Amino acid sequence: MRFQLRHPRLLILLAWACLSVVAFTASGVTAHAAESPEQQDFFERRIRPVLAERCYRCHSAEEASPKGGLRLDVADGIRRGGDSGAAVVPGKPADSLLIAAVRYESYEMPPDGKLPDEVVADFVQWIASGAYDPRTEPVSVPPARAATASPEGHWAFQRPVRTEPPVVRDSGWGRTEIDRFVLSRLEQQGCSPSQQAEPRVLLRRVSYDLSGLPPNADEADRFAETGGTDYEIVVDRLLASPHFGERWGRYWLDVARYADTKGYVFQEDRNYPQAYTYRDWVIQAFNDDLPYDRFVTAQLAADQLEDAACAPAMGFLTLGRRFINNKHDIIDDRIDVVARGLMGLTVTCARCHDHKYDPISMADYYGLYGVFDSSREPGDAAAPLLLVDEQQPREPVVFLRGNPSNRGPRVSRQFLACLSPDGPKPFQQGSGRREMAAAIVSPDNPLTARVWVNRVWLHLFGQGLVNTPSDFGSRSDPPVHRELLDNLACRFMQEGWSTKRLIREIVTSSVYRQASVFRPECAARDPENRLWWRTNRRRLDLESLRDSLLLAAGRLDTTMRGPSVPLTEPPFATRRSVYGFIERQNLPGFFRSFDFAGPDTHCPARPYTTVPQQALFLMNSPFVLEQAQQLSARNGSSPGGDDEQRITALFRQSLGRGPAGEEVAACCAYVRGQDPPGSEPMSTPLDRWQRLAQALLMCNEFCFVD
Repeated sequence: MRFQLRHPRLLILLAWACLSVVAFTASGVTAHAAESPEQQDFFERRIRPVLAERCYRCHSAEEASPKGGLRLDVADGIRRGGDSGAAVVPGKPADSLLIAAVRYESYEMPPDGKLPDEVVADFVQWIASGAYDPRTEPVSVPPARAATASPEGHWAFQRPVRTEPPVVRDSGWGRTEIDRFVLSRLEQQGCSPSQQAEPRVLLRRVSYDLSGLPPNADEADRFAETGGTDYEIVVDRLLASPHFGERWGRYWLDVARYADTKGYVFQEDRNYPQAYTYRDWVIQAFNDDLPYDRFVTAQLAADQLEDAACAPAMGFLTLGRRFINNKHDIIDDRIDVVARGLMGLTVTCARCHDHKYDPISMADYYGLYGVFDSSREPGDAAAPLLLVDEQQPREPVVFLRGNPSNRGPRVSRQFLACLSPDGPKPFQQGSGRREMAAAIVSPDNPLTARVWVNRVWLHLFGQGLVNTPSDFGSRSDPPVHRELLDNLACRFMQEGWSTKRLIREIVTSSVYRQASVFRPECAARDPENRLWWRTNRRRLDLESLRDSLLLAAGRLDTTMRGPSVPLTEPPFATRRSVYGFIERQNLPGFFRSFDFAGPDTHCPARPYTTVPQQALFLMNSPFVLEQAQQLSARNGSSPGGDDEQRITALFRQSLGRGPAGEEVAACCAYVRGQDPPGSEPMSTPLDRWQRLAQALLMCNEFCFVD
């Protein structure tokens, strides 16, 4: 797709349009309207536990006849209400009977004592923000109990099996085993794969995917001249680049809910002064292609490994929110990042009750709780992110309804029963973290390799083989390409848990090299492109967009490692965005507008939204204007000289290609002051060269990857 400069007076408006619905419609990508991670987190941590502890005993399926006909254990029940009508009116707490009841203004609920004012305020806030409630089970159906659930029937709890790729009719298309799995499904549906992307498009795609940066114009010219025949050489160069770790390390930091601050705390330093050492360790681990099983083990039990250089790895556990130092919430957060991040299981649902859908019991949850309750931060300035074992491990008990004051039966520190074929064995070595890590990365664990392979596929294609990358439980949709996922997972383990090797196979496949051109005949059979008949067009994420702006302006500082730097305050830092300071409690608007991962909790995948703030940022941000000025100053703002040469240089530095003939003519007319007849000059402090540079930095071709 080429950026046409036919009406220079409307450059900015055209760029805005390119960033919005037109670009998404052309590519078949739609914005998600799902609830935000903050709403989900608020419900799970502030609403559901209170309902479970104070309300379920009278208003749930645990009662044969819920009092007042009201069930509060499912969303349908709480909104339909009971004998007195709807309990909740989303967006209207004043009209919600639930609020009147907990305020003791009508019914006095719960009857055994009024809820604290701050808890009531949480319910008011929850309803005012829309009363997000993920509990979608119909009210007439009793919830399934985890105690009777069996993992045997669910695909994700069965060990992956490596199968031979299927036989296909078009034997000349594929390059790897991946291609035969994909082509087989396409042929079954009467579809065919798309042709290979043009060399320049393919080079730009793989460069962004492996380094987060675009190729320069000279590299693109050489690649196009060879017709892309040296593609695999380019892939190997990108995998060996230090920028690879910066790109893929940032993906992992989303999984690890990385931030440089603790969130809301009281009477203590809000910062994690050494957080950057974890970020730097992650980047180096990806550059070194540290086997994934060792990568995971170091982040769970570095204190028990012989390699002292792995000490910062435990920031995976220790850099979460501090919840005003509420020990129980901190442990819950650590269980969540381990379970969802590494195994795709929503274990923390069992904090207050047995999991409603998956075979995870409260005993499973508190078995892991005991592992982290038996670990402590040593307070040593030399190892600030470390966890070590308590001298005397603590034997956990079940907290009935999640209430630490209501202690139930004692349980052992042990791994999840559903992933222990011979039954869970109590951990014997200290806290059990090392044994837990071994169980997670064991080849017998059916989840760990699948979850990571799926995350890699997600980042390379914009969509995972499993749609819910952090939930492989029974409520998730099965993968369309189950055999492909299992084949990749098995070979990933058998071939040394090498992430670079996995990525190389995927990006050298014919599936990855396809063009993104929309084909109506295939879209009619597979509108969501789940069978991969083309490549999905993707918008640059925040880091790649910001880094590309700096690179085009000739200002990107590629220095690696070191303390985090603020990105949104002048004078603007020129380091890569992965080194930016992440403020957990007050994430800047720039981060929120461009769908940055919320650092409060583990992020399965970033959303893709199209909102006016994105175009407004590119139009008005002092940071963007500064880069446009720098770009124009490199070749376009001095008097005299050859306008066509300067315009060509602007295109090559911003878009990685030279302008087409009609683009040169339109740009020359614009910079020479030849506005269309009857048009009014744009009211902006930027001169025409700077406006042209800014339009190039905002255009569709700059902001999207085909």
